[in-house]
Amino acid sequence: MEFQAIILCGPGRDLAPLVSASLPKALLPIANKPMIYYSLEWCQRAGITSAIVVCSQNAEQQISQYISAGYNATQKPSMKIEVVAEEGETGFILRKIRDKIKHDFVLVPCDFITDLAPQVVVDIHRNQPVKTIGTGVWYSNTIDSIDKKTLKTNLTVHTPISQPHPRLLDLLSRPKANNQVFVRMSMLWEYPQSVISTNLLEAFIYFFSRRVLDYDFKDSDTLPSVLTANSDKNNIIESLKWKKSWTMIVRELARESWKYSKSLGPETVGVYVVPKNYTFIRCKSISTYFEANRIILKQTPYTPPPQAATANGAAVGRDSLVGIGTILGEKTSIKRSIVGSDCTFGRECRLTGCVIMDGVVLGNGIQLENCIIGNGVIVQDRCRLIGCTVEGRYVVPRGSQFKNEILKGYSVEGLLDSDEDEDEDEDGDVIMDTEDEDDNEDSEINESDLVISEGEGIEDDDDDLFERS
Repeated sequence: MEFQAIILCGPGRDLAPLVSASLPKALLPIANKPMIYYSLEWCQRAGITSAIVVCSQNAEQQISQYISAGYNATQKPSMKIEVVAEEGETGFILRKIRDKIKHDFVLVPCDFITDLAPQVVVDIHRNQPVKTIGTGVWYSNTIDSIDKKTLKTNLTVHTPISQPHPRLLDLLSRPKANNQVFVRMSMLWEYPQSVISTNLLEAFIYFFSRRVLDYDFKDSDTLPSVLTANSDKNNIIESLKWKKSWTMIVRELARESWKYSKSLGPETVGVYVVPKNYTFIRCKSISTYFEANRIILKQTPYTPPPQAATANGAAVGRDSLVGIGTILGEKTSIKRSIVGSDCTFGRECRLTGCVIMDGVVLGNGIQLENCIIGNGVIVQDRCRLIGCTVEGRYVVPRGSQFKNEILKGYSVEGLLDSDEDEDEDEDGDVIMDTEDEDDNEDSEINESDLVISEGEGIEDDDDDLFERS
């Protein structure tokens, strides 16, 4: 069974101010390698020989340049990679490029880091029952230092994971007020041992049969109530069925597996949950991006810093990584940090637990602790920053002291964009609201909180699903 990889590169709004027009999310460095490197490498280790990278038009040229002059130059060219500029809902994009998809495919984001071997998931999918059209991957957060408020989870309804070949039954929004969850009586009749998981996160890794791209959804709730007399009705209906996030496509497939099982015997979606002894993280926020750098740094074998970097007597710990072309001043000390290429540090700088991108200039006597410093930042003499994130090209004035701050420049355009995007995710889909409490903590849904429903009107009440790709 041959697979084709489709790698989705979203804009990464929750990674602002680190991402910009000059630095798209896919090229944001993790341990001095672009984020997309890890997705490409994971697919290549799975034996995949063809990949399509989907990105915005603004990022197409930069990503294409990296793949041709960067990734392909350092890796064995065993995987053919094509970059395609498309924007919109993921389901619509896949339907639009389906002529380029020749085989069964694996859909992956550009932002995941894991030590789980891809062959494990490939084998799980290959050994699924014949009626399984696809297999999705979910995971639990195992990193305590990640800000839990950035981990927004849906309720995942599935058959028991302990049983052979668990399958997905539904995806629901978290209850916003009364903690009641609506479930279908028809689903409970078909699967009386259904499980509602409250802490599973969507890995957004899906192995699917290519025939899913020709799937004819039976539900009519995706169709318009009125079509103009002059319109091509069939084409419009077909487009609207797929004009949605992939998460919602998967949900509809899961629901049809029990809605129509008796009469039509539809295909199902399998579930694989990453074991907790493996690391899995998606870099969808500043918090998760910072932890991803730490994870890769721990897993990377020690690489001595360039000789020029320590020529002035600077001290670089074995738990740190320094890029090519960086020059460190006298009595500078670096511990548990990642420093990019072509940086210049002054005398007596102290860095602990930091991520420093390319081209950063530090003056004399700088103290940085648990900071993320963007490309080309200038930090003038005698500054002390703790837990700060600094936008690329920003200038930190001499003698500044900040703690847990985001330092960035502002523009009228940027302020307007942030207002417009406040309630949207990366694909423009509605994001469900989350409570201020620890929504991601394990919580029990009592039997009294389950509301059984036979009606169809409930469909619109749990459509606040989202995807971040």
